[in-house]
Amino acid sequence: MIDSRRGGGGWTPAVWPADEAAAQELRGWLASPQGAFRGPDLDFSGADLSGGDFAHAWLTRARLSRSAMRNSVLAGAHCEGVDFSEADLSGADFTKAFGRESNFWKARLRHVDFTAAEFNRADFTEADLAGANLTEVLLTRTTLAHANLTGVTAERTVLRNTVLDSADVTGFTGTVLGPISVIFRGKRSLLDGAELEQWFTARGGRVTRYYPSKVAKPS
Repeated sequence: MIDSRRGGGGWTPAVWPADEAAAQELRGWLASPQGAFRGPDLDFSGADLSGGDFAHAWLTRARLSRSAMRNSVLAGAHCEGVDFSEADLSGADFTKAFGRESNFWKARLRHVDFTAAEFNRADFTEADLAGANLTEVLLTRTTLAHANLTGVTAERTVLRNTVLDSADVTGFTGTVLGPISVIFRGKRSLLDGAELEQWFTARGGRVTRYYPSKVAKPS
């Protein structure tokens, strides 16, 4: 694992951010790393930060649209309100990350690990999450419309009021907590229990409705 917190001969971006404030903050951190990276409200759009270790970073409201963070570590990172639209995050580690109201429109998220992360009210419209790990993820009131969810693993995953219109769920397996929000029989419906399971089965998935003894309050 490459550690972006090392100075000197450690990791450096393949493409630096065009925005000078963002580039300066990143250079300063790499030259004298002290704890997790802090880049809230900065613009990293178009940068290639692939392979970097941004564990526990503070990226709240940062702009990372059309950036690359392939195989980067974002475990425990604060990604609330971050714009990841059209970014390539394939293979990234978002374990226990926080991403309320973040934007992943058309982002590439193939084989990303979201284990135990919280992405309530996030927008994954048309995102590619093929092969992603959604174990114990909170996705309450999240949008996954037209997303590629083929081969996704979802164990004890919270999809409460999550929009799944036209999502490809072929090979989507595991246990989920609903209800999910879909167009069903011509109208917007919340499906749970047997109807939720049947919806996935009809589209090539294999899901069991999860019935926890204690559920986190919706955000």
